[in-house]
Amino acid sequence: MPSVSAITAALLPQPQALTPLPGPGPAAAGLRDVPAALRALLPASDGGGAARLVLPDLAPRLPQLGDDESFRLRLTVDVVRIQAATPAGVSHGLHALSQLWHAARESGLDALPALQIDDGPRHPWRGLLVDVARRGLPFDALLQLLDGMAAARLNVLHWHLTDDQAWRLESRFEPRLHQRGSDGCFYTLDQARRLVHEAAVRGIRVVPELDLPGHCWALGLARPDLICAPAAREAQRGFGVFGAAVDPDAEALYAWLDGMLAEWAEVFPDRFIHLGGDELAPAAWAALAAQRGCDVAALQARYMTQVGSLLRRHGRRLVAWDEMGQAGALPPGSLLQCWRGGEALRLAPQGLGGRLRSAGFYLDQIHPAAYHWRRPLRVPARPDAPAADVRAWDLQAQVGAWTVQGRLWLAGGQARLHLRSTGTLDEWLAPHCVADGLAPWRLRCDSDLGELEFWGATDGDTGWMRLGALRQRCDWRPLHGAVPHWPAAEPVSPAPLLGGEAALWAELVEAPQLGLRCWPRALAVAERLWSDPADERDLDARLAAAQRWLVATGRIEADPAAVLWSALCPDAADRARLRALALWLEPGSGYGRQHAKKRAGRYHQGEPLDRLADALPAESPLMVALGDDGAAWRVALLQARAALPAWRALLAASPRLAPALPLLDVLAGLFQLGLLLWTDAARASAAAQRRLHEAAALVDEMLPALVQPLQRRLDALA
Repeated sequence: MPSVSAITAALLPQPQALTPLPGPGPAAAGLRDVPAALRALLPASDGGGAARLVLPDLAPRLPQLGDDESFRLRLTVDVVRIQAATPAGVSHGLHALSQLWHAARESGLDALPALQIDDGPRHPWRGLLVDVARRGLPFDALLQLLDGMAAARLNVLHWHLTDDQAWRLESRFEPRLHQRGSDGCFYTLDQARRLVHEAAVRGIRVVPELDLPGHCWALGLARPDLICAPAAREAQRGFGVFGAAVDPDAEALYAWLDGMLAEWAEVFPDRFIHLGGDELAPAAWAALAAQRGCDVAALQARYMTQVGSLLRRHGRRLVAWDEMGQAGALPPGSLLQCWRGGEALRLAPQGLGGRLRSAGFYLDQIHPAAYHWRRPLRVPARPDAPAADVRAWDLQAQVGAWTVQGRLWLAGGQARLHLRSTGTLDEWLAPHCVADGLAPWRLRCDSDLGELEFWGATDGDTGWMRLGALRQRCDWRPLHGAVPHWPAAEPVSPAPLLGGEAALWAELVEAPQLGLRCWPRALAVAERLWSDPADERDLDARLAAAQRWLVATGRIEADPAAVLWSALCPDAADRARLRALALWLEPGSGYGRQHAKKRAGRYHQGEPLDRLADALPAESPLMVALGDDGAAWRVALLQARAALPAWRALLAASPRLAPALPLLDVLAGLFQLGLLLWTDAARASAAAQRRLHEAAALVDEMLPALVQPLQRRLDALA
């Protein structure tokens, strides 16, 4: 039998990486779902041969916030023993065992060593928000998602059931809700009960969301008397923020909410319920306040007082989006889910039961997994004010439909940046100064918008801004004698940080995209929520291993976009050629695709998600595989350049693919640039940098995936 140290080295690069990402394993309720690879560990039928798997004898129970989910996994020659205080802990231990076994088999080993693992979560709330209101998902897809969540040790399914576009849950208390507000697609109460049960046996709590006081257009179709005038008369098919708001002065509102909470409390046993609170358009309540001779704060206070009373009546605690923290006193024990960035997390009011982070964990924005992983749960202190003797610039940039403004201060090798936008951004940053021989200065940082990079203006060119993979020109206006105005450091909210949630909003997600958008990036968020580690090294290898393991045990599909590829190219040979081209492309990140659809008038439920961009993963696996191997790059670039005529014919022959044709001209130029950059005599040049800037633009909601790898090569040469 190999030693513990030997097997550790063979399985994973770092000993501490044995259990940060759980593996797919059986459900906590019994051993009915033991994977085939683990059956050799069970007692043989004759009572001998294999080691015995020993589990604690625990009665099934509903998971609750605060449960002890820790476990001890001990392997000896004779016994594989899992010790845990709760069924969830047993499940996590079995996941860890499955992880070890799968890694051993991948390494060519047929046995596991003697070892002991003690592990437990750092944060008790580890969630995934799934939006079914904007675009409904098949119920079976939700059930299948639970297995992947359990494998990732996510323990909360935040079910976003209501919004402007639809009310997705049957109501026997108020049948008009699903009859008039669901567009015919809703889940029955019995299906909701089954989802709660199937989640519970996997250690997952289901927290439903009834989104109020805004995002209530669909409610207004059923109960216009509860909505500030004018109430909606037709269904809302578009996406965005609309003016519908409940009337906080209507007594009927609270009688209705009392009945809804009673119905939901019977179906959803978890003691938390999410009541929204985000993006309330102010006009409706401002007009109502003017009529009443009061201010909006008084309306908010009345609303929150009534909501708190109803929650206590039904034995429930409030979860709400961070805007509701500004609406007056929240009911005791409330949790705020912070989606608008670090400042919302920092400034959450006192007296809360806890805070949850979702900023930086939005899977629908298609950021790289490493970006999601880097977003810390804890909020670091604001950077110190810059020195007085500094150079300063004002920034103006257009990011999709948003205007981004900022002010930059540079003092020696230090930079300070304040950004704000017409979206939700208001952030104080300390960017990293990047050495660059081609630009007067260059800055890089993570922000709540995504990865940011800025290049100062050069002679004959403007400044440039990179958000994720997309780039656009930006204007830097020099300021003279500008004194830095920096906010005084404010203490971080004392409310406990309970964890967070990855969020999968559905404007660009239907059933075929569900697995493609969840995995493996949800695993990066899950690792952050489980152990909140500090070391990013080997992240790509860890996520790739975890994804192989999920696939091998049937938790997720090996090719989640297969149905999309078949629809794009029914012919197998053409499909193979298209997939080869797709390795050089990636979908627009951040809100790039959403803004592009909005500008084109296609940001609505009727827009089919059947473009090439809808079948692309967040990151090209080819770019990851090529890394910094110059020889491999030269071979791949030559092959791709030779394939361009076939790709051009393929796209031209399909009306659905033809809008992507201009990308081939961009790719042709980048292939040539790449071959030049990977020659032994390559030199960095301003022309090469400008070509990379200009190439990172959306075409048919996609852009070349090789811009960032070529940028790294150009930087190495410079």
